[in-house]
Amino acid sequence: MKKLFLSMIVLATMFACTAPEKKAETTAANPEDTETGSFVSIDDKTAKFKELLEAAMKNDAAGYRAVLVDTLKTEDALADNVDSLNRVKTSHDGLDALLKSDSLLHNLYDNIEMTTEKGQIKTFTFADGRVVTGYWGIWTGTGKFSKRFTRVPLHMIAWWEGDKIVKFFRMFDSASLKGEIAASQAK
Repeated sequence: MKKLFLSMIVLATMFACTAPEKKAETTAANPEDTETGSFVSIDDKTAKFKELLEAAMKNDAAGYRAVLVDTLKTEDALADNVDSLNRVKTSHDGLDALLKSDSLLHNLYDNIEMTTEKGQIKTFTFADGRVVTGYWGIWTGTGKFSKRFTRVPLHMIAWWEGDKIVKFFRMFDSASLKGEIAASQAK
């Protein structure tokens, strides 16, 4: 009986050592989650995105062209830029249209800045290979006509193909921009 009991203990120990851990099963990725992946805050794409922000602050078209494709699609998520199917409409079709629009900001504002603090820019690589960079920061400027200093929370997402951005999404409250445009028309 002792031999049988000892054999059972040895056999149970062998099974326990070779059985897969339950913990690994519960932490495995859900195959239905198509939005899974990883993110980083220090890589070449976040560095290029930061350079793009710096180009926007200086109104530097060459800086835009270094990172954005000519066929860029831009979507500005504003209250009046959503279609009847609740999709954000394309705001700028092509890089030249974005350059023209963004340069107009420099006609309305002085001292345009965007925060680039730690953690405000992240690049996401999805399991299916898509790569996007996200930005959560604050845009500031002083109105040339109203003389008001403005702080606007700004959220942006940029879709990459290779080393260039092909699509851009921006979300911000446009109230202060509309106010500055109105002030420019009143003078």
